[in-house]
Amino acid sequence: MNYYAWIIVPLCSSILATSAQTPAPDPGYRQLQEKNIIVNRNFYLFTLLEHLPEVNRLVLKDTSFVRWNNIYRDKLQSAHRPTDIQLDDATIARFSTCFAGMLQQHPREMGTLLQHMRRSGFFQLYATDPDSTLLTKAWQDAAHGVNYILNAYTTNKGFRYPKIDSASFYVESPAYKQALTKLMTSVARSTSTNSLFFQSPLAVAVGLLVLNKHDECARYMPLEETNKDAYTKVKKADWNKYAYSALLIPGAGPGDKASISDAGKNRCRIGAEMYHSGKAPFIIVSGGHVHPFGTPYAEAVEMKKYMVSELKVPADAIIVEPHARHTTTNIRNAVRIAWKSGMPLEKRMLCVSDALQLYYVASPVFGKRCEEELNYQPATDMQQADLNFLSFIPDLKSLQANSLDPLDP
Repeated sequence: MNYYAWIIVPLCSSILATSAQTPAPDPGYRQLQEKNIIVNRNFYLFTLLEHLPEVNRLVLKDTSFVRWNNIYRDKLQSAHRPTDIQLDDATIARFSTCFAGMLQQHPREMGTLLQHMRRSGFFQLYATDPDSTLLTKAWQDAAHGVNYILNAYTTNKGFRYPKIDSASFYVESPAYKQALTKLMTSVARSTSTNSLFFQSPLAVAVGLLVLNKHDECARYMPLEETNKDAYTKVKKADWNKYAYSALLIPGAGPGDKASISDAGKNRCRIGAEMYHSGKAPFIIVSGGHVHPFGTPYAEAVEMKKYMVSELKVPADAIIVEPHARHTTTNIRNAVRIAWKSGMPLEKRMLCVSDALQLYYVASPVFGKRCEEELNYQPATDMQQADLNFLSFIPDLKSLQANSLDPLDP
């Protein structure tokens, strides 16, 4: 895949007033495809602005864009480090206003954009907001997400989770600095007179993730293909036969170079026993490339292999969620899979793990961490009936994409 072969979208010239309809998130929604999966997952607003022709034409004609395109093109040519081209607060605020103005001036074209945004679910946290507010918040999220990457992978500071997300190289080394120079030179050469002001910062941000081998969010996509057999089976399930829609098993990464830890195997054994007893028709194994740092193994992929080969669980009953890096996103991503695959969200899901992790999940500390890192609770009505499992109701706020966690947005 060519991670640099993509075009960013015009952003500033139009945003909508409140549209008459506010469509609900649609599990059958077909996501528009940006050439770069990292952009598509972290910054879907940019993808929409590029691939919706009527919206793209509007922003390309906007006079504010012309001025700021020139400013940022000059800034890129003179920049020495990625942090030199961050989107400053004044620029973010300026284009927040710009979006609102475009919504008022071009309600039909911008209404199309809003339909996609709401149906995708990626902006679900703002689903009850007026269109102008949703657009403003989506743009601000995207801008701050780009800035986060530019700063973190230039300075190796400011990471939310430094032990697993940090730069793969010593950022002050001559070799790394040379690599950054080459990256910025490449982006500058590909920047044309038609490039939009945020296109260069975004291109550099994506390049930084690829340079540091942190393209995790682009791996195993689309999950509908990775889990094709299981997703097909979901459509035929008789949900009335089961107490739960799925068993969620969070991963436990090894501290060494092993492909799966003893703790991970133990969680799998507990889950397999519950599956064989008929508690749920599906198992969601959840965990990405987490421990140790730079591991080639995704926890979920290895857990599925173990459960199929050693615990005799049918392969088409196991759904792989290979991106989660924390307990918060184990639950969040399982909710996303349940929604996308067509599981009934009114049915409870069961989280299966060791007693220590479930004690943490059931505690106020976990709820506080969800609020701090996700800005919402990914599940409601948690009930722990046993040391090794607790149940919950999925919450659709989990569909919200998080550009401040670019390895698993």
